[in-house]
Amino acid sequence: MNRILLIGTFCFILMLSSCLTPTSTIQPPLKQSSAETMTILFSDSSSMQDENSYYDALLELQQQSNHVPPFIIIEKTEREKVKYYNISHYPTMLVVTDNDIALRMEGPHTKEEILSHLKDVFIK
Repeated sequence: MNRILLIGTFCFILMLSSCLTPTSTIQPPLKQSSAETMTILFSDSSSMQDENSYYDALLELQQQSNHVPPFIIIEKTEREKVKYYNISHYPTMLVVTDNDIALRMEGPHTKEEILSHLKDVFIK
């Protein structure tokens, strides 16, 4: 009887451990060279109207500067990336250099506010 109980307990623990998913990875989920700067916009399709000012500011910065780093959009549904960067508000824009966050802006902002912060980071 004890043997059956022991085997049942072992099988139960084995089944439970296979259902667990690992917490956020130690390695950044985005491939980036060590010296590269990347701008990331975390987007939620239900708040697209709040994101327009981010797009407008990035386009204007491209027109004013000859070097604007790569820009990528990550949807709310990409949970691993959202969790890794601890995103809880949308839109959120990050400027990441060498896996360090140089700029973090959350929620709706005016184009002028966003542009000012971007210039502080990119135009020195």
